Formats: sequence, structure tokens, C-alpha cells
Amino acid sequence: MEDKTMIYNLLNKDNKVLVIFILLGLLTTFFADDYLLYIASSWLIFGILGLSLDILWGKVGVLSLGQTIFYGLGGYAGSILAINLAPAFGNTFLLVLPLSALVGALTAAIVGYFIFYGRMGELQVTILTYTLVLLVWTLSISYSFTIGEAVVGGDNGLSNIPYFSFSKGWELNETEMFLSVLFISSLLLFFCQKMMKTPFGKIIECIRQDAVKTELLGYDIRKYNTIIFVISGGIAGIGGGLFALWGNYLNPSMFSVAEALLVPIYVLLGGLGTLVGPFIGAIVIGALSFFLGSFSGGQATLVIGIILILMVLFFDKGIVGIIISIKEKFYSEETKDDLIDIDITHYKNIDKFSSKSFETKDVYKSFGGVVPVNNVSLKFNPGHITCVIGPNGAGKSSYLKVCTGLYSIKEGEILLDNKDISKYELHNRVQAGLGIKMQKPQIFKSFSIKDNIWISAYSKTKNISEADEICANMLQIIGGVEHGSRTADILSHGEQQWLDIIMVLSLNPSVLLLDEPAAGMTKNERTKLSSLINKIALDKTIILVEHDMDFVKSLNAKVVVLHQGKVFDTGTFEEITKNEEVLDIYLGRK
Repeated sequence: MEDKTMIYNLLNKDNKVLVIFILLGLLTTFFADDYLLYIASSWLIFGILGLSLDILWGKVGVLSLGQTIFYGLGGYAGSILAINLAPAFGNTFLLVLPLSALVGALTAAIVGYFIFYGRMGELQVTILTYTLVLLVWTLSISYSFTIGEAVVGGDNGLSNIPYFSFSKGWELNETEMFLSVLFISSLLLFFCQKMMKTPFGKIIECIRQDAVKTELLGYDIRKYNTIIFVISGGIAGIGGGLFALWGNYLNPSMFSVAEALLVPIYVLLGGLGTLVGPFIGAIVIGALSFFLGSFSGGQATLVIGIILILMVLFFDKGIVGIIISIKEKFYSEETKDDLIDIDITHYKNIDKFSSKSFETKDVYKSFGGVVPVNNVSLKFNPGHITCVIGPNGAGKSSYLKVCTGLYSIKEGEILLDNKDISKYELHNRVQAGLGIKMQKPQIFKSFSIKDNIWISAYSKTKNISEADEICANMLQIIGGVEHGSRTADILSHGEQQWLDIIMVLSLNPSVLLLDEPAAGMTKNERTKLSSLINKIALDKTIILVEHDMDFVKSLNAKVVVLHQGKVFDTGTFEEITKNEEVLDIYLGRK
């Protein structure tokens, strides 16, 4: 029985895909001749190049058209080393691939740093990487140079690259070459699959779904984006090194625009974000070119183009997406019954950060001639709730975004426990003790309820077991222990609000900033939320923007009225409602 369980665990979804991939590759060796195996090796290499883009585009949402830069530079660097050292060393595998991976990764690190730490948008990244392709291609055809025995001759490329070998005198034949490339492809696919199951991989997936929310949880998305970009470059570099050993010749066409644009086609055709999809896409395109070339009258490219257009128009999820869609037809959809039932008796402070004061001094924010926050000075003390109210356009949400760092300021100070955090990045403010819930619920809808909470808890602890413990406690609060594995996209709007609030509490913030947390909740849910906030306030500083006056009244809170970006009045709820001017500008008269 234990053996069967072990086999079942080994053959999970990702491992099944990997096993099928390897078996199909091995099966190919039984019916393909040597020449076809030789050509098929190149299809797998192009699949590796596609994989390098899929972990970036499919998993992070960033389309880089510059993968061939890392691919080509890696191939050239490894080949130059092999030409000079292979006669003495013999093992071209160890000479080429490590250096190819290193050069690809280092180049990606340089490019990635400027992209992500420069906070470039997705379109800017695509344009920049496309421009870099044009630049590198132009340089590669314009200059020639010699390094030892390696003559890099511009348009003539780089020739006399040694054959793929594992020792001196052992040059791989076509079958051995194919099996070696298949093995390396399988290792890279396995690595990427496992990487996406780690906390790092989950954070990368969070960035793709909602980059702002990921940063609101305290993750430095610039760092994670740069790391995955470096990994992507390393994989592309390995592909370039393999291509050099496969063809024994390189030329500047590796850096061409045509080559660069083929890479996203491999990914789209096979299935974006599926990891195995780029291999399928590269194999399909390669096979069509190979088999159509002999009897299509020289129109293979035209036929392939038509097929690709039809695939994009009618099967936008790619070949793997089609298979998944067929499989999903045999499974019923998840029911949308009530999954969250709040029980605040389970709430307890995760005693890691002491309660802290929060203060803004003369903070000023303008957008051209519009000034939503005009020299606002407020102090919020530990153990107290402060509700910020005011008419539409008063600057409430803008003030909250200034406090969080979503809006930068040029004037004033923001103090957390008397320490100026005005220059802190958003994620640094969260790590320092802020917990931020924006107006609309922000959750990761493709994640389970449990994973949403877990990824929040992990941000502060960076410890899997501690995050598990916090997650278990928070699941009890929302009554989601038995429903924790359900995907979050089936939650109602009110339930999404609850999950978002619980995610913020999982950070154990010292200062809690909430923007209309009761929006979309039923009367019963608002009552429970009021009780929870009053309980949380015993050991936290809470700043809350709210329109619902009944909800504000239910809180034991100080009230601040904003009007035209300025503090108009402060006091208890009873005091504010007796202010004639407040009645005129906001609350109205009965």
C-alpha cells in the first residue's frame, strides 16, 4: 500500500507531464532515422529557448523579445572556450554549457536590473528588449575579432566548434546527441516545475496576478523579477551552448529579429505558462517545416503561417490549453456556496511586532493643479481606531495612499514610531510594520483560500513552518479550515473582502490602514467586522477610511473629517455629528 502511495505521489500532475515528455522522446529513437534524430535535437534546443521565455512571460507576465541575446552570447562564449581548450580537455559538455549558462545569466542580470529597478512597464520591457536585439545583431555582423584559436568573423560567424563529447575521442553520434539533449531538456523542465512549487515560485505567480498586491504584502517585486529574469537568461544560455555543439557553427542570425520573434510563437503555440508548451510548440513548428518542406512547393513558411494564425484565432490557449480544456469537461465546477463564516474568538495577535505610533507632518501631494492632500498633519496612537471620513473628492483615499507609499510626496514627513519612512519603498513600509487593505478586495484568485493566507504570512516570517502555523490560525477565524483548498475566485465580493482583511492580519502589522473594508458586506458581516476591528485595536494602531456612518458609529473610534485635502474637524462620532459645518458639507441634515 505504501509503495502504491509513493508511486502516486511521484506521478503528480507535473511529474506525469515530465514522464510523458521523456517517454515520447525515447520512443522517437525507435522509429526515426539518424538524420531525423539530428534535426529533432534542434527542436528540443529551441524548446529550451522557449522555456526560458515561458518562465518569464507565462509566469510573471513580462514579454521579453531579447531571449536570443542570452541564447546567442551564451553560445558564442561557450564555443570560444571549447575551441581553445577542447583539444586538451576533450569534454566539450563541461567546457561549453556552464560558461554558456553563466554568460546568459550575467547578461540577463545587467538588463534585468535596469528593467525592474527602473520600474519599467510591460510594454517598455518588450520595446527595450526588441531594441537590444537590433543593437546586438548590428554589432555582431559589423565586427570580427580573434580570441586564441577562435576567429569570430562578423557575418562569417564562428566555425570549427568541437563536436558534443563527454571525453576526449568520444564524439556523440546522432542518437546519443538526441538522448543527451532530451536529458538536459528534461532536467530544465523538471527544475522549472519544482521551482514554481516553492515559496519563490508562488511569489512569482503572485506578481503575475497582481504586482501591487504582492508589494502590499511586503515582497520586493523588483528583486523577484530580476532573479527570474536571471534564471531565464541562464536557461537561454544553455540552449545557445547546446545549439553550438549541435551545429558546430554559429552566425549572427542567432541575434536576428526573425529568430527573436520565433520564441514567443513557440510559447503561444504550445501553451503560455505551461512550461512544457514551448517544447511542443518548437517541435510542431520544426516538424511542419521538416515534413512540409519536401512537398509544399517551397511554401512551407506560408502553410505554417496560416496554421499559426488559425491557432491564435481559435485556440488562444495553445495545444496544451486544448488538452486541459478537454480534461476539464469531465470535472464538475466548484459550487459557490458560502465558504467563509467569521468567528473572531479565534483571533490572537501574532506577537512579533509591538504596537507603534503613526504620524504625518504637513504631507502634501499634488497632481498638476489638483491638490488631494494639502499639508495634512495627524497623529495616530497605539491602541486606538481613527476613522477618516469626508465627501467624495475630499482626499481620503489619496491620503491613505500617501501613507502607504503608493503615492510619493515631495513635502512633509511620514513617521512610524517616530522614524521617518517617507522615502521607504512600499514593501519596506510593510516590512517595517504597516498593514494595508485597499478599497477593492485584492486577492490571488487562482490560488486556494489557504495559499492566499499562507503567502501573506510567509512575507514576514520567511519560515515555512511558522507561516503554516499562522495560516492555520487565520483559517479558523474565517471558518475556512475545511474549505481552505477551494480556489478563491469562487468567493463572493463580501467573502473576498474578508479574505483580503485576513491576509493583511497575517502580516501581523503594527499599524493597520483600511480603505472602506466594509464595502460589499451584509449587515451581519459588518457587525462581525466591527467587533473584529475593536478587538484588533487593543494592540494595534488602526486608520480606517469609511463612508458607512452606521459602521463608523459601531467603532470605538476618533473621527477625522477631510475636506478639499485638508483636516476639517476631529473628534468623537457624537461630536462630529453635532458640528453644523460638517453637517453642511458631508453628513447632511435630517
